[in-house]
Amino acid sequence: MKHQTDPERLLDDLLEESAPPDFRAQLLEQTLRQVRRRKQVRRVSWSLFITVLLVGLPLALWKRPSPPAPTLASRPQPFGLVRSQPLPPSMFVESRSDSVNFVTSSAVTVIPIETRQGEGLFREISDDELLALAGDRPVALVRQDSEHAEFLLLNPADTSGFSVP
Repeated sequence: MKHQTDPERLLDDLLEESAPPDFRAQLLEQTLRQVRRRKQVRRVSWSLFITVLLVGLPLALWKRPSPPAPTLASRPQPFGLVRSQPLPPSMFVESRSDSVNFVTSSAVTVIPIETRQGEGLFREISDDELLALAGDRPVALVRQDSEHAEFLLLNPADTSGFSVP
């Protein structure tokens, strides 16, 4: 027979006074049920892990056959193919030196004009003299202030020029 230790005797004494007589047997049965349940859950988890490992590892390592490569005729080209050939001679443009007329000048055709430097070369004309230069053409002189004026040709055809009498 097993000798009881002090804590076991103390537990027995406490349980005899406050618990029913079959409480110790129920407590032991419930503890054993929980231990069996944990052991069963551990076995099922381990079995599930092994099953997943045995099935999943070959699936992960299995190489699926690649689809057949498309033939060159059915696959669209990623670029445009350009075929070239030489141009016929009739398509060329050529220039000849005898097809251009050259204009030449000589010292006889050029008349030099001399100008003088200094004051007194030009004379400022008055408003009446300016209007008289236009002759019978329709013109207007618009003054902005005492120093600035604008001469307007009212006939649009005169803007390209006209002869002065």
